Amino acid sequence: MHLPAIEQSTRVSEIFSSLQGEGLYIGQRHLFIRFEGCHLHCQYCDESEKPAIMMSLDGVMAKAIQMDQANGPHQYVSLTGGEPLMNLTFIKPLMMRLKEARFRVFLETNGVLWQALREVVEWCDCIAMDMKLASVTGERSFKIEHEQFLRVAKSRDVFIKMVISRGVDVEEFEDLVRIVAEVDATRPVILMPVSSQCEGHEDPGLMQILESMQRIGSRFVPDIRIIPRLHKILKIP
Repeated sequence: MHLPAIEQSTRVSEIFSSLQGEGLYIGQRHLFIRFEGCHLHCQYCDESEKPAIMMSLDGVMAKAIQMDQANGPHQYVSLTGGEPLMNLTFIKPLMMRLKEARFRVFLETNGVLWQALREVVEWCDCIAMDMKLASVTGERSFKIEHEQFLRVAKSRDVFIKMVISRGVDVEEFEDLVRIVAEVDATRPVILMPVSSQCEGHEDPGLMQILESMQRIGSRFVPDIRIIPRLHKILKIP
């Protein structure tokens, strides 16, 4: 049954078709809907300054369908940001509409707002969950929130991303990997290099650190991969 039109609007930075640049499904063509705003301020974030416009639910759906027809087919519609779960009252009906239109929903999230995830998890096909290291982000630790989030997310196809910089704290990293192992050790963990000097994979010292992290983490979670950011390498959106 078609859901009734909802007048509610939210701020959207962009809607575009591109290759997925991060994580387990790197290289797939996704249709991205990027929402403005995040409650975190990670030191390496490159999305916070993007301008946004108000869009209605019907407007977002119309644009998504138009772009899928022009540039598809897409493996997923990726809800990204910012932090999409901050827009819960908007993305919940949006997910329902996307599923009704036979899109597969890919949620990219900082892995903190587990109460919000609980409201929409049944409409997620895949969840790309960040686990934030305080030694890398400059924020506080979210270990408790990440554990709760992963427990909610594990009912779906979920993988974990960890951004690694030269400032990473090894004990903190090990603590987060242990959380993954305790909740569900079968979930893949993706390590992404980020450097303040250049793109992460171009920093030999940083890549050595990632190799060390991979060896440490593999004692607890067997599937730990080092995957640079493809969109940065190809210089695409």
